[in-house]
Amino acid sequence: MPEPNEVACAMARAFVEALRKEAASPDPSWCLDEAELDALALGRQEASPMPRLAADVVAAAVMLGRAFAPAGPPAADDGFPVLLVRVSSPDWVEPMRCVVGPCLLGLGWRVRDGEGGRGAWNDRSRREVVVFARDGASREHRPDRGNETVGAAVVAGVPLIGVASDPARTLPRDFLRAVDREVLVAPLDAEVLSLVIEAVTGEVPPLAALGDCVAVRAAADLRLGIRPGRGASEALERLGRSRQRERKRTANAPRLEDTLGLGAARDWGLGLVADLRSWQEGIIPFAACESAVLVSGPPGTGKTRFAAALARSANLPLHPGSLAQWQGSRDGHLGHTLGAMRQFFEEARRSPCVVLIDELDSFGDRNTFSEHHRDYSSQVVNALLEHLDGAVGREGVVVVGTTNHPSRIDPAILRSGRLERHFRIELPGLDALTGMLVQYLGTDADDLDLAPVVPLLRGMTGADVEALVRRARGSARRAGRTLTVDDILAGSSDGTPALGDGLRMRVAVHEAGHAVALLASGASGPVTLSVAPTGGLTEHALVDAYGALTEGDFERSLVMILSGRAAEEVLLGDVSAGAVSDLAEATRCAAAMEASWGFSADFPLLSLAPAQDIDLARMPWLMRPVLERLRLAYERACDLMRTERLALERIAEALFSTAYLDDAATRALFSGKAASPRRRAGPGRGARRTHDT
Repeated sequence: MPEPNEVACAMARAFVEALRKEAASPDPSWCLDEAELDALALGRQEASPMPRLAADVVAAAVMLGRAFAPAGPPAADDGFPVLLVRVSSPDWVEPMRCVVGPCLLGLGWRVRDGEGGRGAWNDRSRREVVVFARDGASREHRPDRGNETVGAAVVAGVPLIGVASDPARTLPRDFLRAVDREVLVAPLDAEVLSLVIEAVTGEVPPLAALGDCVAVRAAADLRLGIRPGRGASEALERLGRSRQRERKRTANAPRLEDTLGLGAARDWGLGLVADLRSWQEGIIPFAACESAVLVSGPPGTGKTRFAAALARSANLPLHPGSLAQWQGSRDGHLGHTLGAMRQFFEEARRSPCVVLIDELDSFGDRNTFSEHHRDYSSQVVNALLEHLDGAVGREGVVVVGTTNHPSRIDPAILRSGRLERHFRIELPGLDALTGMLVQYLGTDADDLDLAPVVPLLRGMTGADVEALVRRARGSARRAGRTLTVDDILAGSSDGTPALGDGLRMRVAVHEAGHAVALLASGASGPVTLSVAPTGGLTEHALVDAYGALTEGDFERSLVMILSGRAAEEVLLGDVSAGAVSDLAEATRCAAAMEASWGFSADFPLLSLAPAQDIDLARMPWLMRPVLERLRLAYERACDLMRTERLALERIAEALFSTAYLDDAATRALFSGKAASPRRRAGPGRGARRTHDT
């Protein structure tokens, strides 16, 4: 069996012979003289002039030869199969169209464009081959176009070749039904790139010098970067510069391996990076890679940072877009918006990349569109669905969608084959936040005692920590000195009024109430408390699976949710509005117990709506049972705070003093094994909100 490179070179030589014949015709389309053709076909001598072949066309010939290397190309006779040549991206369709006829059939064959109609093939001496080469850029590149030509060619026994990156979407439907043989042209690799540079420049580049140039797989990159007569070193330099420009968007992003606080999304991303490396090495097909994901979470938790880090770790460029960007490209007219969207995805398909679609919820859900905007918005969503089908199925294109509100996204966008995977990035824990602080501080962290800063990070996002470091650096820079811990502490206030002792104590009591309720119920997961710049925060890792919780579990959860307010009433004698988020959460839980989860005393088998969609304003009959559940839970919470008053005081005093209690300290204070420190004024750094439990 011949070596792949031998077959590739043989095809390249056949292509050159066809060019030789065309150059001798009265109206040649290739400006090559005999010396140039000889130099390329027979091997260059030092005195030979450089041929002026486009590098992407040479690459297409070599890649086609490698694709046919295992079994060899089909014979150019009456038994020539209906052949499908699948390329990795649309921009390789045109270069491949130039070479399939000469490389596979040799000299004497006229290549006829399949878009030209049925034609007449009675004179078989003309030796014609029909080629459908479709990149999807034209409205005519549809499955319902060209079927008559396909049928006529099959009946006449004329060789028929189709070239596409997405055959099902672009090639005639009858052509796909008639295909006898399909060949997949693998993406460019280091060996092929080396052969192309040698063929075009006349110099053999060292494989070790190719480096990141291999990742430049767009045909236009080769055509512009590898130039006849310029030498291999200049070709490598130009390809390297092209790669550097693509990396600008991720230059400041950390690698996914170094990011913190991304949870399961990070694990999934690292698995995808490993799969992409296997695909690039030819071990697995790209279809085996799980290459589309939706990432949701509160603002500032790192959704966009995840996409940038994924791109950097995968050594791929980041290609960001959004509906706002496409609408703003001109005047927001439907045709202009769809055109900008189409252009965005066509650019993405030119070479492997990570596509970021930001604020995906802005497309909306077709089931909720108002009548006034339904036609416009539905067509925008439909266009996105079409492009997602194409983009996800393309070689090397990874799609990442981000949103703050996943419930507002059209379900069709999230179905299997599109953005079927969904990861939610929650507020990062203390360890992740501390790691982010060290990461953003860089070498400055080595000279700083960050212990006073760590409690202030509770409740922050990664974006908050980055802004904190930026403000601290600005203060130090304007003062003309090196960064200090005081700069960071001052930066944490964010310009808001200081949190006085009275409010600080109320926050501590509120969070202590949640902790007492959790520990009194036997919570096994870690319980941590903090008084942070963003307010109070109680964290508890749930152990039980959500679907396994019983009515009693939810009733205890209601008690825990309302225990912060109950603790304020028992210890301080009044309550504050800081429990607003607790009251909202408790109300949602009680309503879901009655109308969704099957715990209603009157309708135990009735589930009216998903928990997140229950609207009490539209279900007034729910008010009475919901209020009764809340009243009983709050009474139990107050009784518990009175019973455990000493533990409540110990935890509240300690939290007021230290601003942070880990699980071990909280449990020791609850059991009485540790005494609370004497009350003292805390640092009083500003809070943007009071309680957020």
